[in-house]
Amino acid sequence: MTRLKVISWNIEHMRKLFVTEGSETKLKRIKRRREQITKEMLALNADVFCLLETTNKTDDVKAFCANDLGGAYVLVEDAPGAPRQRGTQWIRFLVKPALAAQASMLPRAAYTDFAGDKWIVNYWGNFEQESHRHYRHPQVLVLDWMGQRIEMIGLHLKSKFVRMGKSDWKAGGQRRQKFISAALKARIKLTTEVANVRRYIDAKFEQAAAPNIMVLGDLNDGPGKEFFERQYLFFDLISNLQGDVFFAKRFLNHALFDWPEHLRWSVDFDDFVDPTRNPHILLDHILFTQSLVDGSQPFKINSGAGMVEHEVHELTNAGMPQYAHTSDHRPVSVVMEG
Repeated sequence: MTRLKVISWNIEHMRKLFVTEGSETKLKRIKRRREQITKEMLALNADVFCLLETTNKTDDVKAFCANDLGGAYVLVEDAPGAPRQRGTQWIRFLVKPALAAQASMLPRAAYTDFAGDKWIVNYWGNFEQESHRHYRHPQVLVLDWMGQRIEMIGLHLKSKFVRMGKSDWKAGGQRRQKFISAALKARIKLTTEVANVRRYIDAKFEQAAAPNIMVLGDLNDGPGKEFFERQYLFFDLISNLQGDVFFAKRFLNHALFDWPEHLRWSVDFDDFVDPTRNPHILLDHILFTQSLVDGSQPFKINSGAGMVEHEVHELTNAGMPQYAHTSDHRPVSVVMEG
């Protein structure tokens, strides 16, 4: 039986692993955390890693693969004219060497021709408009596996109001109102980014009857998810990404649909907007088209094939000082079998 294990993991501020200047203590701490991340990645034993919050310096990632990971993984490098990612937290795909010849990154033109590069945003209840585009542009891995084309769309959608605004919220009054207004604008922008990804997915259905597409990454609406849904009729990123159930063949399945509910979380974050909310929150997701579960392909994602990798993550970090912990996110995985 042939297996393909795919993992999405947000490695918190991975760029900090490549700092070479500072005190001896600082550099020793960086080295120790780097060793722990290497240990966890090798224990996870994925065939494909979608890594979030990596560095924007390609050579650092390639050196990490060659030296720290001992060549167990290779970076799938950007195609010419690749979708531009802004900032220092980039989305990267690593694959085992046996898959390297079958893996490539989708060129920018192939994405933007189907989904557009920028768009107009109207804010809630008024006619104010802004031009918007992805801050971290989706990165699409194209993998030819078992004679079929699989596209994996890496996403990192993150509200700037996850950590910001806590003092404004607690202050109440006009300061809280300004925070709510700004947070709503951020959520609207994020939702239009999801709509752009859906536009790309819909375009693929106009090219193939049953395209093999996965969407994976960190989809963080920001604090107060239920508060904004309840009081402002604003729904979360996953609901918008999955699609319209009335177009069932285009609706995205979730890898953790049948994973035990008490284990269905990937971060432990306190929500200052809603302090009673369970701090175990699912921010990291893997979704996929019906063709990957309906038996029409030479491979299939079976029931129970998705999981949050709690055990590997906790065994790796057990007994480690906080500075050596690998990440504040837990890896999420899914296995395809053929």
